[in-house]
Amino acid sequence: MLDVLHRRLDAVGIRTATGRDALLAAVVAAGSVTLFLMILRLVSSDLGTAFGAGPVLAGMTAGRTVAVCAVLVAQAAALTLRRRAPLACLALTLAGQLALVLLLPPYVSFQAPAGIVAAYSLGAYGPRRTAVWGAGAVAVVQVLVGFVLGGAEAAAELGAPVGTQLWGGLVSALITYLGAALVGGYVATRRELLAGLRAQVLQAQREREALAAQAVLEERGRMARELHDVAAHHLSGIVVQASAAERLVERDPDRAKESLRWIRAQGRETLDNLRLVVGILRADAEQGEPGPAAPQPTLADVPELVELARSTGASVREVGRGEPFDLPPTVQLTVYRVLQEALSNARRHAPGHPVEVTTEYAEHGLVVTVRNDGPLAAPEAPGHGLIGMRERAEFVAGTLDAGPVPGGGWRVRLTVPRPSASPAAVPETQEEAR
Repeated sequence: MLDVLHRRLDAVGIRTATGRDALLAAVVAAGSVTLFLMILRLVSSDLGTAFGAGPVLAGMTAGRTVAVCAVLVAQAAALTLRRRAPLACLALTLAGQLALVLLLPPYVSFQAPAGIVAAYSLGAYGPRRTAVWGAGAVAVVQVLVGFVLGGAEAAAELGAPVGTQLWGGLVSALITYLGAALVGGYVATRRELLAGLRAQVLQAQREREALAAQAVLEERGRMARELHDVAAHHLSGIVVQASAAERLVERDPDRAKESLRWIRAQGRETLDNLRLVVGILRADAEQGEPGPAAPQPTLADVPELVELARSTGASVREVGRGEPFDLPPTVQLTVYRVLQEALSNARRHAPGHPVEVTTEYAEHGLVVTVRNDGPLAAPEAPGHGLIGMRERAEFVAGTLDAGPVPGGGWRVRLTVPRPSASPAAVPETQEEAR
């Protein structure tokens, strides 16, 4: 009930604990006064007279009624301390309850709701052991002191044994206060459990993000090594070709030699700078020394990759469309690695099901699609391999889409843009410029 009230208070903008408690105290005060006046009116009506309750309230003057209402309001005001000092709050409501015993006529008792709310608050915001003995002590004190202050004479007139009356009142008070405290303790335990679960979820999310970030760094390190190998190979070729041209040129030898020396110097400088930058990326990703360079695969190695997949028992069908065109080595390496990862995932997650590899050379670029039609053996969330494939696609200004397909299965589609100029046309343009 109080949790629902807290959510409604959040909705109207009352978010501080003090503001909530003050508003709750006002609501309890208004409800207590209204409930008391309704009972008083009912007892004073013809219905109460018919049951012989009229003489009981003969001593309830207007002044005493006002005093009772004031005690009820003061008792509810103590609820503003229910979070900061729940035990003191319960003690103040007990004092108000004893004051009601003095103000009300014999045979009349009224259990103010503020005391029940205070007992609940002690269970919800106080220590568990304190809540149990505090609620029990308040119940005992209320019954015994109340009996001494105003109930002894009335109990004697009822004719029932005093011990029986005390025991009945004590059981009723214990059920009321201890029940409210136990409900508060249950709410507090549930709140702590939910807070612990939220903390575990946040921790798991942080660990998952850290693992994903680590996987991205590792993949970037591998990409840096591959980029280094490809770039180093081609830049070394530039240096070799420039040196050869320097020796073979016969037309305007001095100028040609000067130009070719500049090309060779620029090629070597670019190679050194590229090695430096990639070495830094590799050191950040691996926290170690660069590994040995190795020849990198291209699209010419794709048939061997497909045959390797078939040799493991996979049924791979190749479909080609369009007229092939040249692609930069970095793009070819990206296509090869994505295809390699997609075939590995198909064998791992859908073993025994056919795989179709479609290569389409379109006007806008190359589209490679890997699809397996069988149901996944172990469906799971996107892993680090998918993150690495997307990183590779973005590195060459491409896009990668991966996900389930209707009817079961999984599809990976890589799209890389078509180069604007053929590499073979570049030397001719440069020759014409010279």
